[in-house]
Amino acid sequence: MSEATNIPYVETELYRIRHSAAHVMAEAVLEFFPEAKLAIGPPIEDGFYYDFDLGRDENGKLITFAPEDLERIEAKMKQLLKQNAKFEQSSKTVAEAQTFFAGQPYKLELIEELAAGKVDENGNPLSEPVQDVGIYQHRNFVDLCRGPHVAFHQTGQAQCCQALAYQWCLLAR
Repeated sequence: MSEATNIPYVETELYRIRHSAAHVMAEAVLEFFPEAKLAIGPPIEDGFYYDFDLGRDENGKLITFAPEDLERIEAKMKQLLKQNAKFEQSSKTVAEAQTFFAGQPYKLELIEELAAGKVDENGNPLSEPVQDVGIYQHRNFVDLCRGPHVAFHQTGQAQCCQALAYQWCLLAR
């Protein structure tokens, strides 16, 4: 809940800003790590995150982000935000989504759980199975998502940049 207004966090503008920033971050990561496997990228009370599986190196060790990767990702996010692209909502049937996300095992797992009526995109129990799943596209980045997102204009861009700066400060601690 937003303490000032008693509005549930998921209904606030801050939630939409952070959610949008997570998508922009995933888009930037894929620019540098095109083989990355995407899991989820929700806004949380303190900011946002996105789970990435970058694979393993030739020795079988998990690949992780280096500090210089984070700097490049942040710079790319700022560049992407300046383009002021909007988030476009659509949906796909479960079968269409499974075909579309065939190379993304974590997305396929989530689609299966949605179709089975187990949990929603955030791990909350569902009352019944879904027939269609939500999709959001931001430029060429397409993600399994129910939204909501900011309407991109100068205010949305500035708010996402502020959220980004705040998030990186938290990561630096």
